Amino acid sequence: MAQVAQSPHRASIVEGGVVYKNLNEFVKEDGKIFFAATDRNKEAILEQLRPYLANSVQVLEVGSGSGQHIYHFAKEYPNVVFQPTECDTSLFASIEAYMADFRADGHNAQIKAPIELDATNAAHWAQVERAGRVGKDKYDLVLTTNVFHITPWIVGQSIVRGAGRVLQAGGFFVLYGAFKRHGKFNAKSNAQFDQTLRGRDASWGVREINDIVAVAQNEASLQLKEVLDMPSNNYMLIFQKVDLGA
Repeated sequence: MAQVAQSPHRASIVEGGVVYKNLNEFVKEDGKIFFAATDRNKEAILEQLRPYLANSVQVLEVGSGSGQHIYHFAKEYPNVVFQPTECDTSLFASIEAYMADFRADGHNAQIKAPIELDATNAAHWAQVERAGRVGKDKYDLVLTTNVFHITPWIVGQSIVRGAGRVLQAGGFFVLYGAFKRHGKFNAKSNAQFDQTLRGRDASWGVREINDIVAVAQNEASLQLKEVLDMPSNNYMLIFQKVDLGA
């Protein structure tokens, strides 16, 4: 039976770019947490990820949350090894419950056990990096969705640096969420959303794309390749790891 879940950690405030006032959109059933916003954006995100997933062997998701996204992507790409991570270990049970569904349904998707990842913790990144060395030196794709605006800026910076650390040369780092571009919001609703976030936690807020690009280029050997307009006034940022040996 579905029930309204006691909201864990950051998911208690926002998930998928939504501030949850109506907890009917946040339910838990058979151990799986379900966020309506995550369910709504999964197809749009997957469509843009297809060219990258099709050429990937190992994919790292930073901030897997409930596990809904990685469950959906893995069903479509069973030959890809997915590594979920999450800073809030109370969400591991939900990720593992989605993984159990694969086994029960006979899917052969390769989702590894979730790893705790506080992006500001170097030891956590070392563990993630070691996990990516099984059968292949580094990850082909690092994915982060709807994390940057609900964490302090130092966390966002650390995610970018970490992605540069664990990606193989030529690999891709993909960010999805609400962002400012050239100092401007792309919708009035995102400006209001930014105010709401900062009112709840002064260290949160919609980030400027140019600031992310500066960290990526100067500290992570990542070059911005494309900025895609996405539904609901979101963006997808696609970076590629530079081969410094080329």
